[in-house]
Amino acid sequence: MKRLLVLVMATVMATFAVQAQAATWAGFKGGVNLGSVSGFDGTDTRTGLSGGAFIGTAINETFGFQLEGLYVMKGFTVDDATAKLDYIEFPILFVANFPTGDKLGFNIFGGPTLGFNIKAEIEEGGETDDMKDSTESFEFGAAIGGGFGYKLSSFSIVGDVRYTLGATTFSKDDTDDPKNHGIGIMAGVSFPLGSQE
Repeated sequence: MKRLLVLVMATVMATFAVQAQAATWAGFKGGVNLGSVSGFDGTDTRTGLSGGAFIGTAINETFGFQLEGLYVMKGFTVDDATAKLDYIEFPILFVANFPTGDKLGFNIFGGPTLGFNIKAEIEEGGETDDMKDSTESFEFGAAIGGGFGYKLSSFSIVGDVRYTLGATTFSKDDTDDPKNHGIGIMAGVSFPLGSQE
């Protein structure tokens, strides 16, 4: 899995280097993640933070892709307990843009996500128990969603809504193979880096 990650990241960075003369952008954003889980009955969402930085490049006027580095609070609640599963996540998103004028544009996107668990706890009755030993350190998944961008003089205001789904289980022990999923809502700013022709 580590070799796959290195190969994917190397491919992405090489593509950015090849596209150096194309329109490129970078920025940061933040918002909320409504985390939940499949495989368990009677669970509810955990509302947490989500945010980080991104860099993107255009393949042509319509298509491009974007690499993100996000801190995402996932997990779920059940009865009076809250499972807190936090990740550093790297979505690799293919983007289709649909401009509606000189300033406003919309997009749809999708692609794989590579997540690394940095926190695994369960909180109940004011007490916290560590779940790190029973939680997988790596999560492979996917994200799909849509967003907008509004150009100002030297930067753009951006926002998106996405659905994420873990393709691999987060539990080392549970035979039901529970998987993370959730809805993320984020907003931020984007800055042009390369030629915008």
